[in-house]
Amino acid sequence: MDYKEEEDKNKKIFSGNTITIVAGVIALIIFSAVVSAYPHGMEISKAYDVVYDGSENMILTGKIGISGNINGIVASENIFSEQFSGIDEIIVRDGVSKRTFFDKGVVITGGDAEINLSVYVDEKFECAVVLFDSSNKTSIGIITEDIMHFTCSGDAILSVKNSSIAVGNGTWEGDGDFIIVLKGGFDASLDAEIFGISTDGAVNISVERGSGFDGELLNKFDIELPPLPFDFNGACAVSDGVVSIDGSPETIKNFSFLRGEGTAMVGKNVHLDMKAILLILDGDFYPNDGGTVLWFIPDRIIGLWPIAIATWVIAALLRKRFSTKIENYDKGLSGVAMIIHILAFFISFYLWDWEIRYEFGQSILSVAVESIRGGIAMEQWVIAPFEIIPWFAALVLIAIPINITLSLIFGLIGLERLGKGAGKATGMLMLFFAGIIYVSFFLNITISPLVKSFIGF
Repeated sequence: MDYKEEEDKNKKIFSGNTITIVAGVIALIIFSAVVSAYPHGMEISKAYDVVYDGSENMILTGKIGISGNINGIVASENIFSEQFSGIDEIIVRDGVSKRTFFDKGVVITGGDAEINLSVYVDEKFECAVVLFDSSNKTSIGIITEDIMHFTCSGDAILSVKNSSIAVGNGTWEGDGDFIIVLKGGFDASLDAEIFGISTDGAVNISVERGSGFDGELLNKFDIELPPLPFDFNGACAVSDGVVSIDGSPETIKNFSFLRGEGTAMVGKNVHLDMKAILLILDGDFYPNDGGTVLWFIPDRIIGLWPIAIATWVIAALLRKRFSTKIENYDKGLSGVAMIIHILAFFISFYLWDWEIRYEFGQSILSVAVESIRGGIAMEQWVIAPFEIIPWFAALVLIAIPINITLSLIFGLIGLERLGKGAGKATGMLMLFFAGIIYVSFFLNITISPLVKSFIGF
């Protein structure tokens, strides 16, 4: 090898390394741009129009809004502090004596209370649980750490048990059970562990995702839920009713779970309208469409592997006669091909993880981050199989056959190394864009029976 050949060789090596470094920098810029453009993922999963009608139990969790006329009872259990102000006349009875006060306020601490009144309520709770149970005296139960406010323009009767009351900033105080008549209207500020509402008509209850949800609120209702893989921030559980999904009726016999946002008219019965991005009906993820040719492969992607196999056969027959080798140029792009593959992998998994978080409310990366901060329980890792199993199924059924097909096509024109990188990159991106559609399909054929056992179906 003379000096000129050695110099050319060094230039080629340097050129290949330079191209790889530049490609790596560009890849970092592209990934950063994707993260900046989609800080919460692409949120491309379908949202279903869900209508539910029933008379059995319903649970709403998340950011809750309640509005409507209440002609009945507002009850409080385990009172922290309840204040009533702007009252023209107060009459306090304890079964023995009667006391009357004018232009005073009332403060109640401890015990339980019921207010019989007619009032319009329009309140928002940042984090709450609402339970509808038609068998209870107060059919609507609310647990929240927020304070309930309302203004009543008429008279009301307040019954308290095992409470301490103070009238007029300590003008008079008492402990025990009392009947208190509030005349002339008042402003109420209620802070208690549990609220209950019973009304002759119906109230409108909205549910949406808030800034966060405290799962401990469910324990105060003595609700024992299985370790389900989703966050209850913006969720609904219903049972024994008729559900219409995009106009298609579905009868449910057991508890079914929805994640999304919507409103419910709640009275003697429940009418719920919801935009749901995750549905579990009687233990099955919706939609529950099975494969008609092979039960474990969706019909729309069943042709990818036959195409890959056919391409392999054709390429094997044509490679010796028609393929062109461009060895030096192809070798120079092997580093670029690897970077393209790595970039596509990280973009695909980043978008996949955020899409799972959009549907389920949590994901592997979100749980991992919270675990590092020390703010999450181990049972939250139950999300892992619900994310990884569909991802792995999409890898086998979508990404790999696409990779094989494109790699072979590139190989026919002499770009085998670049083709492998481009094929893997395209396969990984299609894993997300096509695979995310079939999350419910893959879950139903793998771990749906496990979900049913958790729920007790």
